[in-house]
Amino acid sequence: MIRAFVLAVALSSATVAQQQAAPPAQQQASPQPQQQGPQPLTLDDAVKLSLERNPDLQRQILLTLSAEQDKVLARSSILPQVDFNASLARVRTNGPVLQGGVETGQTVTNETVAQWNYGGRFTVTQLIFDGGRWWNNMAAQDSAYQSNVAQTDEQRLQITYLVEQRFYELVRAQRTLQVLGDAAARSRDQADYTQRLFEGGRATQADVYAARANRDNDEVTRLGQERAVELARADLALAIGVDPAEPLTVVEPQRLMSDPAQPPAPKDAVSRALENRPAIKAASLLVESNQKLTSAAKGDYWPALSANAGWNRGTTDASQYFQDPLKNSQASIGLTLSWNLFRGLATDANVRKAELQAMISQNDLANARRNVASDVEKAVAQLSTAGAQARVAKQAEDTAKEGLRLARTRQEVGVGTQLEVRDAELKLTQAQLNVVASLVDGREAESALRRAQGG
Repeated sequence: MIRAFVLAVALSSATVAQQQAAPPAQQQASPQPQQQGPQPLTLDDAVKLSLERNPDLQRQILLTLSAEQDKVLARSSILPQVDFNASLARVRTNGPVLQGGVETGQTVTNETVAQWNYGGRFTVTQLIFDGGRWWNNMAAQDSAYQSNVAQTDEQRLQITYLVEQRFYELVRAQRTLQVLGDAAARSRDQADYTQRLFEGGRATQADVYAARANRDNDEVTRLGQERAVELARADLALAIGVDPAEPLTVVEPQRLMSDPAQPPAPKDAVSRALENRPAIKAASLLVESNQKLTSAAKGDYWPALSANAGWNRGTTDASQYFQDPLKNSQASIGLTLSWNLFRGLATDANVRKAELQAMISQNDLANARRNVASDVEKAVAQLSTAGAQARVAKQAEDTAKEGLRLARTRQEVGVGTQLEVRDAELKLTQAQLNVVASLVDGREAESALRRAQGG
């Protein structure tokens, strides 16, 4: 053991000597590059990510593209319908023929001929009048497409609002954790100070136990808030389409702790919302679409008139098919009038269903207008209240800080009690929590008002 220890010391000394003899550039190893973690997200970055990854928005965009194709389908009814078909057949003619009856008849054998037949037909049909179905269907699909565009804008607005709310909730949780962390630090300092007073004969053992209990309770509250922060972070990650297991940090908005904006007049805000909100536009356009569909359904009461032209030809020689188009060919042109006089009351039922659907969409529009007006008024009231609360909470925080300073001073000179200090600490903590709550409420109210007014 001794020889091994001496050998280890010798090797260690040799290594140190080599390091001292080596040039300074060799003595200092190049620092390892530090791996940078994920960059903190700003509110704008979070909104941008959510608009790129949100599945509900992607679904609405696909529905809008589908509605655009419905416009093409509706327009196709007024465009000419061009059809072409061709045929190729092997035809056998003549062969054995039985003449007369079964007993007296005789079989006459004629020459059997088998040949190829080539045929083709080309037709053009143009709708002239169908009781207004085609132009009402076109107008209905155009309104439906515009409604889907407005619904896409509304979906973007809702996603933006959701992300802003969850972003502010995470900021609220982090700010609350900071306040509770400061409160826990004050409780630890107070517990240590009470212990020193006890050792100096200026406090009782009961005071020490009470201070320690306050310290532990505040630490438990702080740890519980850490869980709330993680839950808020997971909610934000889900809203922006990020894996909740990945680390996610956010940057607080610059105006977070400033006073909320002044709310507009409720009447003006409601008027602006009814004019600009995409949900109102979508519902209004859907009413127009359903009204046009009702008119289109009524077109079944009228006859349909169309013009048609056709050309067909058949030959037995493929090489001559296109040489003389007039040979062995037929051409036609004419008008076709069709009128379904009775369809088992199906036309009446379709018209009635279309009218009911239009009434449903009108009811939805009226309900949407009421909901938007209610959202605006709630956001205005919340913003007004948050502004007033923020001003009072800041005054209460300043007062609580001064009260805690006086309570500690009184305790230090021996005329104050630990209970007075604890009461002052609790008042300061509550005041700081009220400041955070009122200011974050103001930010959320601003976001809600923007969403209610259409951005």
